[in-house]
Amino acid sequence: MLLLISGCNGGSGISGTVPVSGKVTYKDQAVAGATVSFLGAGEARPATAITAADGTYKLMTLDAVGAMPGQYTVVVDKTEIPPELTKSQSMEEAAAHGNQPLPQPKKLLPAKYGDPAKTPLKFEVKSGQSNSFDLPLTD
Repeated sequence: MLLLISGCNGGSGISGTVPVSGKVTYKDQAVAGATVSFLGAGEARPATAITAADGTYKLMTLDAVGAMPGQYTVVVDKTEIPPELTKSQSMEEAAAHGNQPLPQPKKLLPAKYGDPAKTPLKFEVKSGQSNSFDLPLTD
């Protein structure tokens, strides 16, 4: 019985993924700390990555490296969180601020890239091929 259960999920990870990587740039500058999401059509699971300091990314699907072959819509998002939203406050500090509105997170990339319905980024991940997709973002 134990062998049957462990054989069903293939151990840890998803079988059939292929490596996918690339680089995100905005106005010809590398974008560090952006979230890259490949949203699959049909049965394909989403694959995600956070860009490195040089703007490069390598996708993961759950705990497997890469993405499953198929058609993808790609969204890229980077948000700056104001420090006021991340620090804890005492009751006295919160009361001192009264009814002042809190600052809102700021989107650092054009909104169209963070919206699956508006993003122009669409790619096909293919098995047995190099799947390198650079994402040069513009206004």
